[in-house]
Amino acid sequence: MTGRPNRGTGVPSDPSRAHANGFDRRHPPFGEGNVVAVRHGANSPRAIAVRAAEVHEELLEVAPWLDRTEFLPAVHRYLQAAAYEQLLIDYVNERGVGNVAPRVLEQKNAATNTASKLAKDLGLDPIGHARLRAVAGAAEVTALTLADLELEGRRIRERRELTTNASSASEGAPS
Repeated sequence: MTGRPNRGTGVPSDPSRAHANGFDRRHPPFGEGNVVAVRHGANSPRAIAVRAAEVHEELLEVAPWLDRTEFLPAVHRYLQAAAYEQLLIDYVNERGVGNVAPRVLEQKNAATNTASKLAKDLGLDPIGHARLRAVAGAAEVTALTLADLELEGRRIRERRELTTNASSASEGAPS
């Protein structure tokens, strides 16, 4: 064999660069929370969480109704999708459309579609907002209607009890 005798064997040619497991180290060990391998962050739960927190702050400024507990699961799904979308958009804008893999563009388009649908469901576009208001209004009307029916039922029972008590009292009275 000519050239480097240790090449491909995993045995370091320079013992000062030996890692604890005996392999060659070309860089210092990576610390906790490193981002060396992160390209766009869309596959990094940490990067998505950071971006989702930023999106959440902005979201509550424009749509304060989404801070209610009944919206939490839907808001969480939207934040994840919007963060994923934003990370990919930033990456594509930074590199340029012609300089990214077609798969990244496909991911970006799919993420945009998903985030858009979830935003619509939360009432973040005009049509979604109108639909949400209509549903909420119908729910309010239904609640009022049910309350009215309950009140009417109570009144009917009270009249029946009064009529029943009055007829019982007149039957039992001496003539």
